[in-house]
Amino acid sequence: MPVDERLGRARLDAVHRDGLALVLSSGLTSAVGLLYWVLAARLFAPTVVGVNSVALSTMMLLGGLAHLNLTQALLRFVPVAGPRTRRLVLTCYGVVATLAALVGLGYAVGAPRWAPEMVDAVGRGPLLLFFAVATPLWAVFTMQDYLLTGLKRAAVVPVENLAFALLKIALLGVAGWYAVVGGIAASWVVSTALVVLGVNVWLLLRVVPEKASRGGAIAVPVRFAPVARFVRSDYAGATLWQLAVNGLPALVLARLGAAEAAVYGIVWTITMALYLVPSGIGQSMVAHTADDPVRADAARRAMVRRSLVLVAPAAAVLAAGAYPVLWLFGEHYAERGSWALALAALSAIPQVITASVVAQARVQQRMRVLVVVPGATAVAVLTCAWLLMPPLGITGVALSWLLVQAITATFLILRPSFDRDELP
Repeated sequence: MPVDERLGRARLDAVHRDGLALVLSSGLTSAVGLLYWVLAARLFAPTVVGVNSVALSTMMLLGGLAHLNLTQALLRFVPVAGPRTRRLVLTCYGVVATLAALVGLGYAVGAPRWAPEMVDAVGRGPLLLFFAVATPLWAVFTMQDYLLTGLKRAAVVPVENLAFALLKIALLGVAGWYAVVGGIAASWVVSTALVVLGVNVWLLLRVVPEKASRGGAIAVPVRFAPVARFVRSDYAGATLWQLAVNGLPALVLARLGAAEAAVYGIVWTITMALYLVPSGIGQSMVAHTADDPVRADAARRAMVRRSLVLVAPAAAVLAAGAYPVLWLFGEHYAERGSWALALAALSAIPQVITASVVAQARVQQRMRVLVVVPGATAVAVLTCAWLLMPPLGITGVALSWLLVQAITATFLILRPSFDRDELP
């Protein structure tokens, strides 16, 4: 076998190994997370679960907006940064933590106007404290998974996320015992803080210095201009995507009420376990092909095959067994959310195609693709959900995800040149 072919196969094997580690992380945390929300649904009333789940989704949305998509910058440039790794990491962390704190505080200050249900449930003071502290913590927590992957330490991600999930359950039990209304959100914040502290002490004091000391040639010079250009384009599409993923629960709360928001929160939490499969494999693909974009197309095809092997049967099982799965959370969830879960789970199958196109575009820095594919998908989902929510409730939201993902994936399959930047 030629040397180049052996190297290419070894690279794809490394992508597969780290991708599976990230998928394992998603699987473990989703399984334990399912138990977390089962306990939350049993310990607290649906209205309390609804308000807390929307608060968490909103916090994740704000954290996602505030990190400026520097997660992808870490994933794309850390593998080739060499001795500049520490500076890159600390700069990204500092910018994101500061901005996230300001964004979270700003949202909480205006909460009486756009989220009065949250203020009524927990009070303005606790809400200010929650968003000011939780938003930067979550932004850094999100970034560290990408940093671990970029440092070729993806095998640590399942351990980290499992620890986070178990801490949440333990703290949720304490909150339920004392009947703390904001206990769901509080368990999340404290667990995040402990994991962020532990992981980043290890990363910044040991792993990053070791990588910097190895030196080596810098495949892509890490300067402000190319990083800013990459982040700017990727951020536009990613921001709209975050609005669809983490903004819809707030829209459901405003239009359908806290009880329906609780059901949608559970449905979307389960669905996200499927969406995270191609996301994890895609992160590994970006990290391992960042220094050789020519191989990105082969890596993308492998990503699609491996993702579908995992996602398609799981989606089918969830769609068929939606009622008994949601019954674990209570009769209210099963009665109100079964159709929504079935439709949302099936939407994860075409999402594999869109996720693979975006991952390849990140490797090859095809900026227009990074804007158009996730951005158009998100806008279409939000618009469709807005129109279908009044007549169909949360089933209409799930149907929006399925229709838009299926149409987008069909377009990308029929127009393969689209992901070569041949846009109108």
